[in-house]
Amino acid sequence: MLEILEAGLFTTIQDLGREGYQQFGVTRGGAMDPLALRAANALLGNDAQDAAIEIASPGFIVRALEKCVVSLAGAEFAVRVGERFVPMNSALFMRADEVLRFDAAARGRYAYLAVAGGFEVPKVLGSYATALRDGFGGFGGRALQAGDVLQNQARAAFAIERAGKMLSRAFTNYYTSDAPIRILFGPHDNFFDNAARENFLRTEFFTSEISDRMGTRLFGANIARKTEEVLSCGVTRGAIQVPPDGQPIVLQADHQTTGGYPIIATVIRADIPRLAQKRAGERVSFQSTTMEKAHAAWNELDECIRVT
Repeated sequence: MLEILEAGLFTTIQDLGREGYQQFGVTRGGAMDPLALRAANALLGNDAQDAAIEIASPGFIVRALEKCVVSLAGAEFAVRVGERFVPMNSALFMRADEVLRFDAAARGRYAYLAVAGGFEVPKVLGSYATALRDGFGGFGGRALQAGDVLQNQARAAFAIERAGKMLSRAFTNYYTSDAPIRILFGPHDNFFDNAARENFLRTEFFTSEISDRMGTRLFGANIARKTEEVLSCGVTRGAIQVPPDGQPIVLQADHQTTGGYPIIATVIRADIPRLAQKRAGERVSFQSTTMEKAHAAWNELDECIRVT
């Protein structure tokens, strides 16, 4: 059981998202970095879909109201229990009344705190994820606040044997890679000529400070496109829209369910976590790949959440 002492900014309960409701105008949502959420749960032996806390800023502080085992994964925040620094990407034992706090991050934007057994919050449309725009899921459909108390699920075991578990080096290596973000071109090929696609691939973009859970906004060379918009169509996470100003927007977890800007390409699923962790001003470049290689890259991610 954990009590929120300071919530920081945009701290929410998330899981891997809700599937099957986009046709009703309900976005999938879920963790901005689904790999890190899966990793936090893997450290504790939880189900991959269990709820965890998504932390998006320093200043998050919680107190253990009883002894428990928690895990941390994702952005490289400096984390302390009392005055003792504890490593990210690990599981740790907390005694009753111990206080855990997140200071500034050296790398990345989103971190996840999980507890053995997962947090006890109601499922809405098959998911624990907070849908802030719609006001449901998670902890009352809102961001966490000071004074909130989060219970462990009743099925949780104490799990002391998980304390001290670490993620393999492959997890950190995945995020520190300078490799381009891989994409599949389409579906609106008729809005972009070969020169525009080549310009897109050779441009070094930068992430904008106004990026959020709806989309990662990029700035760099303008990507030329036809002036008219497409008929509104269903969109997916990772879709790269090009608005009239030519500056791409990569749709993220809380993206709208339909859109009218042409989509030049889609980020492959395996590279979405890496892109989501980019901070304002960081470089982003793209590389075209194939569907077969995209599937292979997704399957290889399991190595990143191997627990030692």
